[in-house]
Amino acid sequence: MKKSKSFKKKFMLTLSIFFMILCIIVFFSYKRTISKPLKSNDEVVSVEVRNGEGIYSVLDRLNRENKLSNEYFIKLNLMLNRKQISLQEGIYEVKSNANLTELINTLNNQENNKNTKKLVIPEGYTIDEISSKIEKEGICSKEDFIKAVKKYKLPDFIKENSKKRYNLEGFLYPDTYFIQNGATAESIVNTMFKRFLQILSEVENENGIDIKDSEIERTISTASMIEKEARYDYDRDLISSVIYNRLKRNMKLQLDATVIYGLGYHVDVVLNKHLAIDSLYNTYKYTGLPIGPIANPGKASIKAALFPKETDYLFYILKKDGYHYFTNNYGDFLKKKQELGY
Repeated sequence: MKKSKSFKKKFMLTLSIFFMILCIIVFFSYKRTISKPLKSNDEVVSVEVRNGEGIYSVLDRLNRENKLSNEYFIKLNLMLNRKQISLQEGIYEVKSNANLTELINTLNNQENNKNTKKLVIPEGYTIDEISSKIEKEGICSKEDFIKAVKKYKLPDFIKENSKKRYNLEGFLYPDTYFIQNGATAESIVNTMFKRFLQILSEVENENGIDIKDSEIERTISTASMIEKEARYDYDRDLISSVIYNRLKRNMKLQLDATVIYGLGYHVDVVLNKHLAIDSLYNTYKYTGLPIGPIANPGKASIKAALFPKETDYLFYILKKDGYHYFTNNYGDFLKKKQELGY
């Protein structure tokens, strides 16, 4: 009995010591985080605040970008202090050795907002459209942007091909950016490409998948067609299913969006003369995927390309309400086409 009591006392003492050590470790980790919340080798860290974002959303993104030492301790501190934080969109420069109070004060002060321009790139924009938008916003010339695109060092997962219009097409992520005044075309291209990599990583993490390098360009080519064809999210994975079903049957995809991209200019109605163009982007003339992406897709289209709906659909046609009618029967497709007045 004495041995049993002695063992219990030793066990409880050991447990208490362990708990005390753990508390000390947690306490000093907490203090270290509050004194230096940012994790960076750079002297200054750029922190982006998007329209309508709260502090927790900003912290979540900084954590995904691996810029925070410990997100949970930072949020715990904010909850305990109940400090009112009102953020305005922009880009803020924070010293990497700033403590949490200094970080919050910097983000909470609009005077610290860098002299930036807001650039909104819609989903489905091509590189030509992006360059025109950038020039219109007075950020840099269209020519400089295109030159930077062509000179950009490609990652291994993008196959360089002189027959593509742009090797980077599909990989400049459409988003809202805050561009620093005086930013070079090269830095803008790099920012947009890095954003693409972040989104791709998010898609992988959210869905528990690992996209092989050999599959990335195929996925983005498919996603770009979905982006140009779909008007609503509901149709995306259905259009994706039609693309994959036709590829499996070795059928030509016959997508108007690929013809328009091959033309190099927009047409409201694709005519027979347009369908005859000899372009490796023309899926009416060539079987399989186009030679490369035809636009820069958003996250929803990338996900649809990775997770098509399980259907036997082979045809679809745009209805008056903006959604598509899907069928596996060509006769039914022609009947619907006539009914819609095409």
